[in-house]
Amino acid sequence: MNLRQSGPLVFCLSLALLVGSNGCGYHLVGTSSFLPEELQLLFLANFENNTTWSDVDQRLNESLAREWVRRGRFELVEERKKAQVELEGVIRGISMVPVALDDRGRATEYQMTLTVSVRLLDVRGEEPEVLWEDKAFSRRTSYEVDLSAVDFFDRQIQAMELVSENLARALVTAVLEGF
Repeated sequence: MNLRQSGPLVFCLSLALLVGSNGCGYHLVGTSSFLPEELQLLFLANFENNTTWSDVDQRLNESLAREWVRRGRFELVEERKKAQVELEGVIRGISMVPVALDDRGRATEYQMTLTVSVRLLDVRGEEPEVLWEDKAFSRRTSYEVDLSAVDFFDRQIQAMELVSENLARALVTAVLEGF
């Protein structure tokens, strides 16, 4: 078969693939939402901090606000009574586990995991309706430490900021996609 004869065959196969994949449910992340379009006003409740880390809630709340604004799906409102939907959550835990050791058994790399319980509520009616919920949503990040350096706690703070940003990004995607 020469190139001229294969043209119609390639066209037909391409058309069949296009038609066959239409409506298959696959889409690019962040391009669809299971949430009704009429929901436009979001109130971000400050996440309750059930950990001993004093500022993780502030970091996470700031990261969430930035991510919602970046996505542009909702307009953030500052008062609960003006909202149509509300995102609320509880920071359940932060764990740090050594994942790499030096030859003397000292940790040179840690993995930090942040776990939250979170719900998206439709607050238009008398009783809030749960639109999306995950009781153990988590993200983790790793960071190295130099045992002779004085920036150990700075590295923890940087890791906390990074894991908060990662969790916010993943959480907003999960809420918008309905996963």
